[in-house]
Amino acid sequence: MANAFSGLWQADNQPLITQLTQLANIARSEFDIEISVDKMLNDISYRQLVISELTQLSHHQITEITTWLSSTETPVSAEIIAPRKSPLLLIFTVIFALFIGVCYFWYTNPITAEQPTEPVNYAKTLTENQISASQFAAKAAKPELSNNSSIVPVTPEIETVFRLHGSNTIGEKLAPLLLEGFLQKQGINDFNWTRNNPLERVLHYRIDDKHYAIELESHGSSTAFTGLKNKTADIGMSSRRIKDSEVTELESIAGHLNKLGNEHIIGLDGLAVIVNQNNAVKQLSSITLAKIFSGEINNWSQIGGADLPIVLYARDEHSGTWDTFKNLVLKKHDKKLSAQANRFESSSKLSTLVSQNEAAIGFIGLNYVLHNKAIAISESQGTSAIFPTRFTVGTEDYALARRLYFYTPTSASNVVKDFAQFALSTEGQEVVSDAGLISQNIKLEQVYPLETAPEKYQYYAKTAQRLSLNFRFDYATKDLDNKGKRDLLRLVEFMEEHQSRRIVLMGFSDSIGAVSKNTNLSLSRAKSVELALTARGIPVLAVEGMGEALPIANNDTEDGRKRNRRVEVWIL
Repeated sequence: MANAFSGLWQADNQPLITQLTQLANIARSEFDIEISVDKMLNDISYRQLVISELTQLSHHQITEITTWLSSTETPVSAEIIAPRKSPLLLIFTVIFALFIGVCYFWYTNPITAEQPTEPVNYAKTLTENQISASQFAAKAAKPELSNNSSIVPVTPEIETVFRLHGSNTIGEKLAPLLLEGFLQKQGINDFNWTRNNPLERVLHYRIDDKHYAIELESHGSSTAFTGLKNKTADIGMSSRRIKDSEVTELESIAGHLNKLGNEHIIGLDGLAVIVNQNNAVKQLSSITLAKIFSGEINNWSQIGGADLPIVLYARDEHSGTWDTFKNLVLKKHDKKLSAQANRFESSSKLSTLVSQNEAAIGFIGLNYVLHNKAIAISESQGTSAIFPTRFTVGTEDYALARRLYFYTPTSASNVVKDFAQFALSTEGQEVVSDAGLISQNIKLEQVYPLETAPEKYQYYAKTAQRLSLNFRFDYATKDLDNKGKRDLLRLVEFMEEHQSRRIVLMGFSDSIGAVSKNTNLSLSRAKSVELALTARGIPVLAVEGMGEALPIANNDTEDGRKRNRRVEVWIL
């Protein structure tokens, strides 16, 4: 580092750019503070604020850089030789100039309260690590220009547009990306985040001279419904469906939250159970998986593998992946994670360690399978073991898949409803995919014939492709559930872009009741989807009723029966 900064705040001053870049990197990595190098170069008020606030952090590297930035060299000028002047003439000239100046100031500046200067807008904030959002707003609106106490800073009024509370699985990564995409779609690119703690943050943006904020708190799914009840939240984020008791409790406050206009399935979540590639075990049932991770089964030889003690790898308590596994496997079978399990904050590290240990097993997001083998999971005995893919999670055939929800009150503002609609749109679903979750945008998959499948199913498996959605129904009815109603619109849009293709609908039922009755019920459900499509101008080539064949879930539970009541969509 040079002994002193040259004082030239210019983009071509390479030593300066090097120090500013280093300052920005340290601030981001150590304190989660975002600094704009360009604004440091061009905006003196912003520059002074950044240097002042960062110096207070007492970080040795930051202090060294800010000290350097303040040590401006005095430029050496060429000596100017002027003729000598008489001392008396010089004194007279100074006195006369002072007299004229005082008179001018007296007549042109009557003694009044000083007027504040124009506010200064900042593209980036320093975040809450050193000042609160309101404190920063005050400084951003009126930087200190002098020590004159009569100058009162002007704090811009910040309007809170809406507040999201609930699931950390949604709030950690997906919700911020959706909010940014929502603003960008409206042409708003000048926004920034402040963070009060790891689970609470605020998105700030500006339109013209007005300042706005969107609050995001991610303390768990149950807080979504508490926030809606207390009216401290405008949108609830949940990685589970609202309970009947919560629907009843909130009905007078928020309306019917389990209805289509209030319940928004914004994506799907799935996780993979991984083992070392040399492990001979290929599939596990949900109950066996729960026994493994609770420690009841502790050697691979107990389930057909090598004689090796099982080594358990699990994500940490704050992980959304852990939350999914805990709810879909351990809680489902009344089990708790073994105290012998190794916990990891990093998905990549967990995946790497499994690939290096033939005795290991772990669970991970689909993107982190890497050099391991994903295990096929069956819901129970009598159901097919299914491998985790983005397709099988998208169709919800895979046992460790779940829906992610936004809940909005009936009385919600237009901007809240617009945001929920953006999350459901094709563009919003691309954001869901970018966040590492499962989009509901339709994709095609080649399905291979199954030995246990009916003959008609075998035929279509050889000649057609399956779409990445299933229509599901409420119990004992032909009414589509809320996801099915929205998927119907997605299918219409998809077919409008593939007008030369033809649809085949295959209906399936649960196993409750007589076989013939279930076959007829599965066919009538498929025909109800056909009617909805033809009414929208989408032709259907064939409709088949498969009855209770090919169950993908346990018919002994209501959730399992609901998953088995489905209509698959195939295309020729």
